[in-house]
Amino acid sequence: MQTMSALEDWRGVDVAQIRAQLRLPVKERVRVMVEAANVLIAVQEHAWQARNAEPR
Repeated sequence: MQTMSALEDWRGVDVAQIRAQLRLPVKERVRVMVEAANVLIAVQEHAWQARNAEPR
């Protein structure tokens, strides 16, 4: 049986990270979320380019 960490909910979401985000002012929270989204987009673009690259 798998034990659950006190730091994560049943889905594996980091509860402390969510609480820290909620303590931020809305403007700062949005800035952090936009930055995270931009990183995700960059990773996805890089992965797409790597999949579609011509073999050397």
